[in-house]
Amino acid sequence: MNENCRDKAPSVRSGRSAASLGVRVVCRIDSWIAVDWAVALYATFVAILAVVRASAIPKWTHILAAHTLLVAALVWLPPRGAAWERPDRGDERLAAWARAAARFLRYTYPALLLTAFFEEVALTVNAIAPASPYWFEPHLYAIDRAIVGATPAVLSSQAGFPILDEIMHAFYFSYYLLITCGIVIAWTGGGRGRATPAPGFHAAMTTMMLGFFLSYVWYPFLPARGPWENPELMAELRPFDGWFFTGAVKLMMTGVAVSGGCFPSAHVSGTWALTFGLFPWHRRAALWLGMAAVGLSVACVYTRYHHLVDVLAGVAVAAIAVVIVHWSPWDRWLAPNDAGTRRSNCTKIASA
Repeated sequence: MNENCRDKAPSVRSGRSAASLGVRVVCRIDSWIAVDWAVALYATFVAILAVVRASAIPKWTHILAAHTLLVAALVWLPPRGAAWERPDRGDERLAAWARAAARFLRYTYPALLLTAFFEEVALTVNAIAPASPYWFEPHLYAIDRAIVGATPAVLSSQAGFPILDEIMHAFYFSYYLLITCGIVIAWTGGGRGRATPAPGFHAAMTTMMLGFFLSYVWYPFLPARGPWENPELMAELRPFDGWFFTGAVKLMMTGVAVSGGCFPSAHVSGTWALTFGLFPWHRRAALWLGMAAVGLSVACVYTRYHHLVDVLAGVAVAAIAVVIVHWSPWDRWLAPNDAGTRRSNCTKIASA
């Protein structure tokens, strides 16, 4: 009898370990806030798309593996508000800086994923209708002509001149600065020495990420390229004559441009979503960001990287993101306070 018990003991301990691991996983997921769910749901969507449309997606196994690992990494990220975040009086200056930087990256990690998510669109953009690549593109030209009576790229080419070329390319280039500055403002509250994250950070971050994801998700269903990828049209247009920013954008697009990630414009939807998300808490900063976002929106059309309707759709997507964040049950999940309560309850269950 005792020998049987000893034989069963390892399996009992193994069962308890597995149960404990399962509880810890559930508790980690239970501590997620809205932006974590947005990242996980979008990553899962792309992974499912890669499996279902594997025959039409190059390197679909790479996409599946990368997104599976990403969701697993989200599960094992340390919860927000964990003990390591709190400054230690014994920290030296470098250690304190490293702790603050790690904490900032922990809270803003979704923004670090945007480039990878966008670049993989090149592999998935024609997944739904591989026999008709970029089938939605002619409709964008038709809608633009219905709105303004001509192709916007032609009109701007006729009206453009070197100084305007440079200004518009500077606005287009400013996208990276606007996103970075907007996130920093949301984190710091626009001042030094304040508690971080500042009020409204989670709402602004969630709104921005939804602005991007709600654009990305349409690319496989509505594949289209911007005018700059239309050789016949470009042959009719005046070459740009700007200087620094014109050349910088051209060089950048040569290396990182994605063919087909056009409608809606994620540049526009993400920037405007961040602007709208900042407005309730940081109105002055949001107004400045909004003025720059207007310039960016115009530049997307002027530089021929987007159709006019791409930009209009991008603004609409940003507005939808605001509605989802501020006028839906998701607003209870924006900040980690509720998640912290759930995590506390979960810990009691785990220890029972």
